[in-house]
Amino acid sequence: MTTEPSSPVTGIRSRWHEVPADTVSDAMVTAMALAGVERIWFVSGTELAHFQEATTKARVLGRASPKLMTMTHENAALAAACGETAVTGKPSVAVFHVDNGLLNAGAAIHNADRGHYPVLMISGYPPSAEPGSVPGARDSFIQWFQQVPDQGAIVRQYTRWDHKLASYDNPGLVITRAFQVALSEPQGPAYLAVPREVAMTPLGGTVRFPTLSELRPATSPAPDAGELREAARCLLQAQNPVIIASKAGRHPTAMACLAELAETLGAPVMAEPFRLNLPDRHPLYRGTPNGGQLPPKCDCALVIDTVVPWMPGKTEPEPDAKIIRIDLDPVERMTPIYDFPCDLAITADSAKAIPALLEEVRSQMTAEQRRTCEERLARLEQEGRERLARVREGAYRDAESGKVTPRWVSFQMGEVIPPEARIYHEMTDPSLFNRSLPGTLLGTGGSSIGWSAPAAVGGKAATPDRPVVAAVGDGAWMFSNPQVVLWASRFHKAPVVFLVMNNRGYRTGTDTLVQQHPGGYAVKANDFNGGWFDPTPEVAAEAAASGAHGEKVTDPEEVAPALQRGLEAAEKQGVPAVVEFWLPKLVTGEV
Repeated sequence: MTTEPSSPVTGIRSRWHEVPADTVSDAMVTAMALAGVERIWFVSGTELAHFQEATTKARVLGRASPKLMTMTHENAALAAACGETAVTGKPSVAVFHVDNGLLNAGAAIHNADRGHYPVLMISGYPPSAEPGSVPGARDSFIQWFQQVPDQGAIVRQYTRWDHKLASYDNPGLVITRAFQVALSEPQGPAYLAVPREVAMTPLGGTVRFPTLSELRPATSPAPDAGELREAARCLLQAQNPVIIASKAGRHPTAMACLAELAETLGAPVMAEPFRLNLPDRHPLYRGTPNGGQLPPKCDCALVIDTVVPWMPGKTEPEPDAKIIRIDLDPVERMTPIYDFPCDLAITADSAKAIPALLEEVRSQMTAEQRRTCEERLARLEQEGRERLARVREGAYRDAESGKVTPRWVSFQMGEVIPPEARIYHEMTDPSLFNRSLPGTLLGTGGSSIGWSAPAAVGGKAATPDRPVVAAVGDGAWMFSNPQVVLWASRFHKAPVVFLVMNNRGYRTGTDTLVQQHPGGYAVKANDFNGGWFDPTPEVAAEAAASGAHGEKVTDPEEVAPALQRGLEAAEKQGVPAVVEFWLPKLVTGEV
């Protein structure tokens, strides 16, 4: 393997780092550490033992290396890696066994892409060298079965970069290059296939390669000043402007500026719960854009980092409304057919664009416009307080009915869970979680369920001093490989409070069936086979059998105490907790 020139190092390569490395694998784990990687979420395979050897060797010899995190399923491993990088901002690594492990990672790959997580996915590639010819050569019959012509093709349409490590590559350079691309906006996963005999190739004792100080990720774009002036002009001229946001909350600094911009304009905010864009109890918050109704007579929509700002045919702005998009990719290249109109597309990092737009609005605002915005703000805030009061009253009515409802659980979570706690969520009602601090609400970012529970384990491992909660539906809980997740939460001393909302079915196979075939045979026969899974697994009992705190809640009066017991189990006793909330059954509403 060629890792450095045979002649003395000169020129810019003299700035490259020279580190001890006996094998290619040694060089790879050192390069990961120098890129800021703290953990490798690892699922073992016959061609991956070199990573175990390299990380242990580094620890014993006092060399830089990430910590190897044992995982027992690839889907959970990748979600945990995503959950970690979501709270640290640093890159992470997940390692899988050949093509089988890569396929096992499944739809978590989709989420890694759509959620913009800078994770390096590595899968081993089975050796093809003749037995006994080189270190790591074939030594098992299964290695003939495991070969595929192009392993990277499995994930290529979801990655920012992919490569198969070759014997002539500089391994440290390859790792650094993968992270350079993954960390450049729009961020996302990278993929590396590592043949076993390449990973075990001996080096000369040292290796020289660039780090991210030399191969720097690209900086995110700032907005064009002229386009910002036009955006501010449109917003100030509008009578009913609306702000729609989704991924802006990836940037903690963007949240405060977004709230200030909304208050300055007197504009309601509709926000997806992918990240916390605006506190859910803020008087200008008006729910989610693609699941609710836009405020009436919307004549200007500021769409920030949002793929689906409204649902066409159900709720749309006025026909002559001005549509302003701010996004790293405002034309959404990932989606072949994209039909949302736009009058002004600003390519920019929202963390840079929102503060700049706020200043531009303030500089352009006339005295008359200021009065208009202040009057609109007062009206909208009063409406927002009344809206929130109605929602709270509705939650209490739910409790009085004797049923544990999603709204009541959401409200009680907002009352009990500490403000600094991180909540990973999917397939639940997050509208009353009462999150107000940046980074305390984390959604999937994609469309595959089974992500939030293992992602929460990754988040807890990265931030052990903060409570971490995963709020999921019963279907999402089963998709997450709950035995694997609970084991990992306990084994890695990353105790998460898992809240499972059990309505005994999938909405896709129940509510959707009713919507699409309201008078059909299945609805008339009350036959929701394919949607209901009742009786369900004993979620709480299975958790208790796995050494976790487990309890099932059927009484609305017990929701808050159960939440408190779960938090105490995780934070004081150091064990994961599973609290199962028994909700009304889908379609029938029976308990």
